[in-house]
Amino acid sequence: MVTGAEAKAWAREHLRGNCSSLYTPFSGRDGDEIDYEALRALVRHCLVELDQDGLWLNGGIAEFWSLTTDELKEVMRVAIEEARTVKPQALIQVMSSTDTAKQCVELTLYAQELGADICYLLTPYFECSGKPGVYEYLRYVADRTDIPLGFFNSQATGLVLTPQECVELYRDIPALCGLKNGMFDVEHSLAVHKMAPEMVLWEVADEAGIRAGIPHPGALGAALYLYETPERRLYTEHRNLLLQGDFELAAKFAAESGLAAIRAANKRYQSHPARPGAFTHWGAGFKFGASVLGLPIGDYPHSRPPQTAFPDALKGPVREAYREAGLIQS
Repeated sequence: MVTGAEAKAWAREHLRGNCSSLYTPFSGRDGDEIDYEALRALVRHCLVELDQDGLWLNGGIAEFWSLTTDELKEVMRVAIEEARTVKPQALIQVMSSTDTAKQCVELTLYAQELGADICYLLTPYFECSGKPGVYEYLRYVADRTDIPLGFFNSQATGLVLTPQECVELYRDIPALCGLKNGMFDVEHSLAVHKMAPEMVLWEVADEAGIRAGIPHPGALGAALYLYETPERRLYTEHRNLLLQGDFELAAKFAAESGLAAIRAANKRYQSHPARPGAFTHWGAGFKFGASVLGLPIGDYPHSRPPQTAFPDALKGPVREAYREAGLIQS
């Protein structure tokens, strides 16, 4: 196990690869249960059939805010157990952020006990006193755990830290070793990289980040299973072209393969009609996309409150994009 004190050196060598952020398959009345067999199948699909490098557990796509502490722990346990069985070397990343610092410590310690590689902490999303409050939250968790920690800077919480604040946190907290910048703001990420070039950093808008010259360790928490199948590795082929610096060929491939159309269609569940302009992790939408590709999502296909169902009116363009790309049959 890598300790918090070793985190920064470890991250520069090992925090990399293509790792999918898993959804939570719900079942039963109102999705009150979790289909753990479907979760195991999703883990196998990502790590074995798609040969990805690791997983991101209990993140926004997984609707972590709707799961109880016991459920968050069981999702961790089941997914990590399956991952270590089918691909022992997989990079296991866990989002252990919740409303309270004490619960975050409890979940981080549990992930540490299960053998996760790193835990990520979001900016606290209620009554946080700006950067000083974020520092107190991260310090509180780091003082009580001994595992590499990552920071997830996301507009979804309502509090986005400046590049300078992100770098100060990185330098002040030894266990903090990586930053997932989730605002789709490449200039923000570029500023962070210039101030702390040794920090492992990835921009959610990965293509723009690569084009801007930010070293790109991989997609360490994205729904990669929505962009390729074992037979057609659209995401992987496109990313390889970007990393080679062949941007013209990458753009041509994205357009001709249908990847660009799939990404455009999938934006329907990255924002909600009732919240125009705001990025949201609309779990039901992500699961709909997965179901079109034949992945198991449980017998309750919707989200838990406070999210709403994914409307039928938004489904047609998603299906059509997959058909046009040849990822599903007509």
